[in-house]
Amino acid sequence: MDLSILPQTIAQGVLVGSTYGLIGLSMGLMYSVSGAISLAQGHMVSMSMYLVLSLYTGLQLDPYVSVAITLPVLALAGAALYWFLIRPLSGNAIMVFQASLGLMFLIENVLLMIYGGQFHQVPSIVSNRFITFGDAMIMKLPLLIGFGVTGALAGILFVTLEYTDYGRSMRAVHQNERSAALVGVNVQKVRLWVFAMSGAVIAIAGVLLVPSTPLHPAEGLKYTLVGLMPLVLAGMSNFFGILLSGVIIGLAEAIGTVYISGAIGLSLPYIIFILILIFRPHGLFKGH
Repeated sequence: MDLSILPQTIAQGVLVGSTYGLIGLSMGLMYSVSGAISLAQGHMVSMSMYLVLSLYTGLQLDPYVSVAITLPVLALAGAALYWFLIRPLSGNAIMVFQASLGLMFLIENVLLMIYGGQFHQVPSIVSNRFITFGDAMIMKLPLLIGFGVTGALAGILFVTLEYTDYGRSMRAVHQNERSAALVGVNVQKVRLWVFAMSGAVIAIAGVLLVPSTPLHPAEGLKYTLVGLMPLVLAGMSNFFGILLSGVIIGLAEAIGTVYISGAIGLSLPYIIFILILIFRPHGLFKGH
């Protein structure tokens, strides 16, 4: 066991995990106002990444530039998800689960038909650039960008929730939708905008993953899982806890990949997730 690379392994786990936290955050936003979880969220990440691929192939747009197009497209997709799937099935969790499962397979198979089953890579101007910290740590620039963007989004979300009328309306719907409606909050409009915001977060997560991650239609399930685990660990609605839990999952993945060989190493994030739930069934953080 080479402990000399442990600091770099931890740093990489933190950076990758921050993007996992973004995926969990998108799911937490949806859950906070509707009580629903979409199993297709990871496949929407894949959809965002393949949209970046199409923009690069057709227009030669760098992934970080293409966010100007993918963000509004995924925001509209998030709003459509609520309006045409979640809203009609509101109050029936089993039907929402089944419908999102069907949407998951639909997205995956459409991507397979259009792009095929081979892996794709989308280069960026920063893909092969590294930042050196001291003598022992070399980090990929795309991972550092992802970490910085995640921190900025977390700050924007905090300010929005705490200091804007929109944030107060969102918190009111989360706490008690009937009481919120009685004081004049348009519950359906708040939910629609939150789902659009969730789609925008997914678009950003997809753009951050593309420069350092091969694309494949079946990877959507992985993104669903790495988003769902932070959501559950954070008590479903603690946004800061979701981001921090994403880092925990990223750390487990990095350490398992580097220091534990075989299937056990790859399974380490899931093993830790199960152990945490056994000893803390309500998660690591108190839900808000």
